[in-house]
Amino acid sequence: MKYFTFSMLFFTMLTFGYSQQFNIQELGQLNYSEDLSDIWGWADSEGNEYALVGVYDGLSIVDVTDPSNPEELFFESGYNSIWRDIKTWDHYAYVSNEQNGGVFIVDLSGLPNEIVATASFTGSMYPFSSAHNLYIDETGKLYILGADNGNGGAIICDLTQDPMNPVELGRFDTYYLHDGMARGDTLWGSAIYAGQLLAIDVSDASSPQIMGSAETPSEFTHNAWVSDNGKYVFTTDEVSSGYIGAFDVTDLSDITEVDRIQTAPGSGVIPHNAHVMGDFLVTSYYTEGITIHDISRPENMIEVGHFDTSPNYSGSGYNGSWGAYPFLPSGIILASDIQEGLVVLQPEYLKAVYVDGVVTDSVSGDPLFAVEYAVIGTEIMGETAFDGTFSFGTLETGTFDLQFVKEDYETKIIEDVEFVNGVAIDLEVKMTMPEITGIDDLSASTLMETYPNPFTGEISIAYDFDDKSAATTLTVMDITGSVVEEIQIANHKGVVKLGADFPEGIYFVRFSDGVNLSETRRIVKL
Repeated sequence: MKYFTFSMLFFTMLTFGYSQQFNIQELGQLNYSEDLSDIWGWADSEGNEYALVGVYDGLSIVDVTDPSNPEELFFESGYNSIWRDIKTWDHYAYVSNEQNGGVFIVDLSGLPNEIVATASFTGSMYPFSSAHNLYIDETGKLYILGADNGNGGAIICDLTQDPMNPVELGRFDTYYLHDGMARGDTLWGSAIYAGQLLAIDVSDASSPQIMGSAETPSEFTHNAWVSDNGKYVFTTDEVSSGYIGAFDVTDLSDITEVDRIQTAPGSGVIPHNAHVMGDFLVTSYYTEGITIHDISRPENMIEVGHFDTSPNYSGSGYNGSWGAYPFLPSGIILASDIQEGLVVLQPEYLKAVYVDGVVTDSVSGDPLFAVEYAVIGTEIMGETAFDGTFSFGTLETGTFDLQFVKEDYETKIIEDVEFVNGVAIDLEVKMTMPEITGIDDLSASTLMETYPNPFTGEISIAYDFDDKSAATTLTVMDITGSVVEEIQIANHKGVVKLGADFPEGIYFVRFSDGVNLSETRRIVKL
């Protein structure tokens, strides 16, 4: 179970046994003698598909048209670098590294037969020799990120005039940007050392302006990717036990975190790069391999696919899956594993089952908080929030009974609820108190009795602690758990009258000395 304070809901997700494979299968693999870094993909007009693989000493171009038999066609050597990132525009590939040579450009139009031409771009207005990453938007703007120029923000270039010789348009240099992605006039920048997601207006590339920002969950913002509808941005924090974060960006003056998740909580695993694929988020997750999350409800992301590309490693550490590319027409996922090489995967994008509901008192209609719920026969369980609501998602399918338990209420069982992938279930759960006939049965409590109960004016609470305590607190709470009255009791025996100014509703009376005495009774004002 996870409790997320921003939405005030409890969420529960079934754990499928991390480091297992589910809904992703391996199709092929290609080993390398050198460590890998990032990966990208490209498809030609004939339907051939290629993996563009960042290798320690260059760029590997692999034919993956037959995914079970990946074949390296060309290798373009480069400066030795642990970090090498690749993006494409039209039939050109652009490669960055953190050593030297600027951005390496490859004309892919001759594939699968030849590499037509190559070039290097190091800038003139904003000269640089190395860069951590790059991104190219749908209009042909190249963003060179984390370069050794200024603070290492984003050098913005135009590729439409001459793809082999980018034209510099401007620079964002307020923060160092480790990564970023752009759509329309907005660059979503990952200011890793500031721990910030930045929304940057690049409509005037010569003068970019920050429109909004938000602190990411672990304050080490590695990458960001916007949803297809532009309403949400998903981030990763590249630290041990880091999170994938989901942010509502509909109001850039108030970017709001709506969910955060971890794969294999407690293991210390590090998330790396996340990419949006429709209603799903595909993430390279270092020692855990590749994960897929259903993000159709960004406030409740659910893991629905997992493949460990590097089973020899686990927990924290920069081993395993560096990058994942899910955008090829065939739907395969290209994964670059630092040690294990190129892994070609076939995902099955299954949506989660979502269950939402509210639990209320059957008489008053008041919401009930801290109601324990469980899906019988599974590990799914949780509690309702202060407003009585609950929400969870799972990959479990079938017909299940749901149980709801709260002290002073009869247990409620909702039978035969059908869980179907991609189907949302809404439940209204009404819980009933045992019938109250008047004065409480003293056999149920040796400490107090309440009368009349229910009451309309005042209620009398008679107590007898049998000398168990000389200093006791009487606390009255409403249905939300808020304290409405608190009285210090000095004598061990007596009667207290209260409730004349209480609104109609359900209350709980508790006597406690904070050590060995605690007794709670339910009262109802009509």
